[in-house]
Amino acid sequence: MNHTYDVALSFAGEDRKFAEAVAAGLREAQINVFYDDYYAADLWGEDLSVSLRKVYHEASRFCIMIISAQYVEKMWPNFERQQSLERLIKQKGKAYILPVRLDGYSGDVPGLAGTIGFLNVKSNEPEKVVSVFLEKIGKERPLGLRSASGMEPAKAFIPKLKKEFTDKEKNAFLKESFDTIVNLLEHYASETRKRYSHVDYETERVTTRKAVFTLYDNEKQVTQFKVWLGGMLGSNSISFSHGNHIDIENDGSLNESLSVEDSDGELVLKPMGMGMFGAGREGPMVPREAAEYLWKLACQNL
Repeated sequence: MNHTYDVALSFAGEDRKFAEAVAAGLREAQINVFYDDYYAADLWGEDLSVSLRKVYHEASRFCIMIISAQYVEKMWPNFERQQSLERLIKQKGKAYILPVRLDGYSGDVPGLAGTIGFLNVKSNEPEKVVSVFLEKIGKERPLGLRSASGMEPAKAFIPKLKKEFTDKEKNAFLKESFDTIVNLLEHYASETRKRYSHVDYETERVTTRKAVFTLYDNEKQVTQFKVWLGGMLGSNSISFSHGNHIDIENDGSLNESLSVEDSDGELVLKPMGMGMFGAGREGPMVPREAAEYLWKLACQNL
């Protein structure tokens, strides 16, 4: 069965800060999550009893239920739980509801069997929900991903030993980074279109080494940008060019270039620093950070 969302969040308004952190962590991990604030425009003016029933009854693969004393008392969480329970029964017990007990809440949850597995977390541990969910669906945390709280997970200190990377390893990292950046740019464009109905985009994979994006506002082209392997810094770089009308075939000009460098024993992407208007970056970046940086450059005309 195809689902619109990988997971939907059900929570009480008092727990919104925690739910928002979980949603941000899931979205950053490229999980398609239903969190009401992300779809405010879609829900505006709609009959929520119809729209939310569809979300929790059929449109989501899983439902993360954030349970607290407030959750079991509020009207809309009860409504969402009823739709989720109906879906659970329809699936004959196959895992759908993923309940999270927040800050030690141990009370009964109407409709949920006492035998169902719960995840216990504190309100300062949204990243735990993200990590366990990614493990649940068999998805690894993307390289460089921050925790849902916005902080890097605590790590034991392990000294980095100097490593010499071969040309083959650098080329593999460059190609993998290019693919990651293009996929994330398309993801950002898709999420922007979901948020703003007047914004649209087109993607053209010209070759395995070049991709072109076109952004529209009310069907009027406002900017184009392309990303390709190679450029002014040689073959060991990723180039970026943007403007209202760009030359797709001629790669002689660019607005930014990312080169592969060895930083403390890890391969990273180093920008030339040509970005302007608040999107500029200095220092090494992982592919996800590079994609965010280029997306900010591309959106300056939106």
